[in-house]
Amino acid sequence: MALYHHSNEKYEVAASNAAKSAREKLQKLIDDGRANAMGVIDKIQNEVPQDKIVKAPVMHFDANEGGLVIEVGDEQNTVHKHAMGQLAERGGMPIAYVNDLDTRGMWGKQLLAHNLNEIYKHQDKERYLLRSYNRQLRACLSNRFRRLDSRPILDAYAKRCQEVGAIPIQGYGTDTRVAIKAVLPMVFEPVANEVLAYGVVWGNSDYGAGALSVREFILRLWCTNYAITEETLREVHLGGRLTEDDIWSARTYELDTKRSASMVSDALGKALTPGRVNEIMAGIKAADEEKVDPKQVATYLKKHLGVGDAKTVIEAFASADIENLPAGQSKWRLSNAISWIAGKQTDADKKMDMMKLAGSALKMAA
Repeated sequence: MALYHHSNEKYEVAASNAAKSAREKLQKLIDDGRANAMGVIDKIQNEVPQDKIVKAPVMHFDANEGGLVIEVGDEQNTVHKHAMGQLAERGGMPIAYVNDLDTRGMWGKQLLAHNLNEIYKHQDKERYLLRSYNRQLRACLSNRFRRLDSRPILDAYAKRCQEVGAIPIQGYGTDTRVAIKAVLPMVFEPVANEVLAYGVVWGNSDYGAGALSVREFILRLWCTNYAITEETLREVHLGGRLTEDDIWSARTYELDTKRSASMVSDALGKALTPGRVNEIMAGIKAADEEKVDPKQVATYLKKHLGVGDAKTVIEAFASADIENLPAGQSKWRLSNAISWIAGKQTDADKKMDMMKLAGSALKMAA
């Protein structure tokens, strides 16, 4: 697929010698990443959660060698780690205690099941939304959780991307959270020899692991350092209380989904305008010119990351590396140091969170 753009609007695209090789690299990333993105899209289309709204006392917990099991009537599901955390939180159990019991063999798992049974049988006025897939409980949510169908929202995202020529480049899909990235097929050079691509990432969780969002991101083409910048759309899954009556709620879900799909389309329309893209590039130029004190960098990272990750990023920022990272002690280098370390993470959720922090670092007060 050739790198071209259909719009008559003006992007300040790069035309230097450095940009020529960057275009080749971007094309390769697009070619290599297309199958990955399509795999996540297929996952979204096929993995539709099954819902059940129940009174707390009807939930019964047991354990086997595989872990915790939940029974509701004659239906039995294993319990995902994410759902385990939600059950613990709603039951007022410290998650550290829950995790400890889960590692102590069968007796620990049985004690955990016993504790949950005792807690939830006394919540006689509470109702919960249980979301499962493939006989696995993936979420225990409030009955205020707004159930949105991710499929038509994804369709709206894909349609708007296609209208402006943005191309899917990468996807992330875990059991509880998904994200799809699309990039404009052109390169930008806000700083001499710093050639970038720009795109948008749509993300959602059907299981309460994150809100529906559309974010802008930049990609440094000397190395695959991603930084996700400001969140253009954020919609928390809260709404009117649900009941066990699905007669009216099916239409409500459909209308909510249409509204959310329209919001995603509007957010993309704003994020992919030439004015917005050029504004982002001007911000990167300013971040490259704005120096930061290494002590402030350490304080900032320790506040937002675990001790180990903060130490790794601090070492990268302070290193002599000017191939994987931009030169100088600037906010731009700090952002890239975070996103470079994020790229080494094997946990997809942690990787996405660190990429968001990389975008936030561009705005960190020096």
